[in-house]
Order: sequence, then structure tokens, then C-alpha cells
Amino acid sequence: MAETQIIQEEQISTKDLFQKIINVFRLIGSEWKLLLIGIAVGTLLSILMDINNFKESQFYGEIQFNLESGNPNQGGMGGLAGFANAFGMGGMGGAQTNDLFSGGNFGLVISSKALYEKALMKEVMVGNKKTLFINYYKDSSDIKTNEWGGDLFHEPNKAAINFRFVPKSPEKFGKVENELLATIYEKLVKQTELKPLDKNGSIMILSATTNNEMLTKVWLETLLKSLEEFYKDVRTKKTLEVYNFQVERLNELQGKLNSTDRQLAITTFQNMNAVDPTAPMRQQQLNRNNTYISNQYYNQMATVENLRMLLIHQTPLFTLLQPVRLPLLRKDYTIGGSTKLGAFLGFFLCLVFIIVRKTYQELVS
Repeated sequence: MAETQIIQEEQISTKDLFQKIINVFRLIGSEWKLLLIGIAVGTLLSILMDINNFKESQFYGEIQFNLESGNPNQGGMGGLAGFANAFGMGGMGGAQTNDLFSGGNFGLVISSKALYEKALMKEVMVGNKKTLFINYYKDSSDIKTNEWGGDLFHEPNKAAINFRFVPKSPEKFGKVENELLATIYEKLVKQTELKPLDKNGSIMILSATTNNEMLTKVWLETLLKSLEEFYKDVRTKKTLEVYNFQVERLNELQGKLNSTDRQLAITTFQNMNAVDPTAPMRQQQLNRNNTYISNQYYNQMATVENLRMLLIHQTPLFTLLQPVRLPLLRKDYTIGGSTKLGAFLGFFLCLVFIIVRKTYQELVS
């Protein structure tokens, strides 16, 4: 008896479920005009969003590289470490807590305006023609149609579009050049990204996305080259200054040594038939000066050679693990690609509205 009652309840529940489904379909049939309006509105909104977000085809490229700092702290340089300390290039025995390229500073350095200016003003080879990268970017990117292209209320910035940069230090830029450079920097820094390949590793990925395939490739290569040069300059700046000073000192000693060699050779030749009793004394004095300068010269040569080796150890090593090669990954934007999703959302929201309205009317009545 109990089993029969359970079966009847399940049959009643199934009957009610089917009845509710049938009622929903009837409701849809009675409100088909409103549903069509919802579908049309959803489709139109999706098209408008596609138009608003439309872009030219974008090309993504990346370079993988590893950077070894070349810091003597890490290399166990032995005698060269003490030699560097003797010239005031210390810090060789402990960690550098204020290192410009340590930790999170590295990402800030590669997106700094100073580094971008260095890269933008670098000459690049495009095809068979040399040009400043900043001019190549102006000519090849979509900055002419977006940032400087104007709109319904503004005229295109023809002065910016037609302006040509010439090789010059950014410190010597005028107002117009600084304004154009700032606009290009703000756009490029959004198109460029640096991230680690693995959070526990030292391999980095430098990537960029622009509307021009060759532009993406050239930009990544130029920026990485500028980073390498900038890093090398910072790491070796102090040692290079000392090295140049010591080379100048070596050249001075070489000049003095050549002079005493000539004087000694002349005096030795003249003393062969000399009757002057002071001649041997002058020759002995020249010998003594020549020996002293010779010792100074060879010691200075050793100093310069040690500094040269120190520069080699301090020079960072960039290892390119994955260069950027064509063709690059391409992303195309189309108008109408999301109309199916927009139509479905319009239909669904309209259906929810109809069901809620119908339920409310039944409760009220």
C-alpha cells in the first residue's frame, strides 16, 4: 500500500514537471515578438561592442633570455677582488642591497623612460635602409590613426605625423620632440611586457604586441640590445673610468721611456770618443732614470691588464635562448564575431523577464 502511494506521488510530480515545461513553451509562443526584440537588441549590442573594440590585426612576439650579472661577488675572482678594492671599487665581499638590477628593480629598469629613449633613438636596419627606430615606429604603427588620427571633433595631428627625428641626445630635445616622445613612450610601454619564464628561475621573457609584424620583431631586438648596453655601462662605469685614467698614465710613461731610451742611446754613442770627465756620470744618471721609468712602465702595464680583466669579469653576459622569428602569432579582430553570444544573452534575459513578470501577475491575481 505504501509503495503504491509513493509511485502515485512520483507520477504526479512528473506530470507537474511536464505541465510546467509545456506552460513555459506556451508562454514563449505567446511572447514571441518580445523574444525577437530581445534577440535583436542583444545582437545589435554585440555588433556595437565589436565596432568599439575593433583593432587592426595584432602581432605578438617574444624573446627568451638569461642574464648573468658579471658581478665579481658571484665569480670568486680571487686576486682581482683585492685589486678592485685597492682602487676603491669595493663592495666585493658582501651582497649589494641597493643594486639597481636586483629583485623587482629589473622590471622597472626595462620599462624606464631612460632605457626606452636609448632604444627609440637607436639606428636600426629595416630592409636595406637605416633609420632611427622612433621614425620607423611613427611610420609603421597605428599611432598615426589612433593617437594622432583625430576624430569627429578633432583634426588629425599632421605636425606630429610628419615630424622627423634626427640623431640627437634626448637631453637636447625641444618641447615638440619631448611631447611626441612622451606619447610614443606611453603607447610602447603598454605594448611591451617582461615576465619570468618560471617564478623560481632566472630566464626572462620579453614580449611585445603591435599592429605590424616586422615592427614587433625589430622593437624586441632593439630594446634587448639597448638593455644589454645600458646594463654593461652601469656595471662597468666606475671600473672603466679608472681604466681610462690608468691607460693615460701608461701612455705618459711610454712617452717618457721612449725619450730616455733615445737620450741614453745618443749619450752612449757620444761617450765612445768623449774626453769630458763628466760624460760617464751623465750616462750613469740616464741609465738610472731609464731603469726607474722602465720599472714604472711595466708595473703600469700590469695594472692596466688587471683592470682589463676586471672589466671582462664585470661585463654582464646576455644569453639569448629564444630569438624572435617570423612569422609571429597573429590575432585578428572582426565585426560580428560575437553576434551568436549576444543573441543568446538577449533571448535568455528576455525569457527571464517574461517568466518573472508572469509569476508576479499570477501572485497578484
